Amino acid sequence: MWLAAGGVIRAHWTNEIHNEWMRNVERDYGIARSVLERVRKLMDRAAGDALIRHYRQHEHLFTNTDAKDRHVAGAAVVARKRSKADIVMIITWNLGDFDRKELAKVGVVTESPDDFLCRLLADSPEAVATAFTRMQNNLRNPPKTTRECADTLAKQGLKKFAGLISAMVG
Repeated sequence: MWLAAGGVIRAHWTNEIHNEWMRNVERDYGIARSVLERVRKLMDRAAGDALIRHYRQHEHLFTNTDAKDRHVAGAAVVARKRSKADIVMIITWNLGDFDRKELAKVGVVTESPDDFLCRLLADSPEAVATAFTRMQNNLRNPPKTTRECADTLAKQGLKKFAGLISAMVG
């Protein structure tokens, strides 16, 4: 989120994507729904035009993509049109759920969060380091060291990125 707030990336999501991540975080980490709703509102406010609507009409383009993920691919089509980008990227751990050929036909690619952040760090080290520091400084209850932040990211699956950013910011 700090990458989007800092203008490093343009993030996009739908209400359905919000509901999915909130359900998973509530289940996996025991964070209260009221806290997640507050985060959702802050995300929508911070990222401006990130919320995508009217994406269902594009789901039919993705017959080989897992049915439960077609809404994400459909939203990516709308995000690409809105941003006028040549290519948009779906950042997901579920790479196998998306048909790469179907996505490529409409200018969409997938990448894992860890690979995405490592690539972004290599391409824009200063901007990513700044976003990481802003995130760390925002954690005040309790405050976290660089190592603690990196360890948390690693536990969430961002192992390569956590090592790289920790060495850079450390």
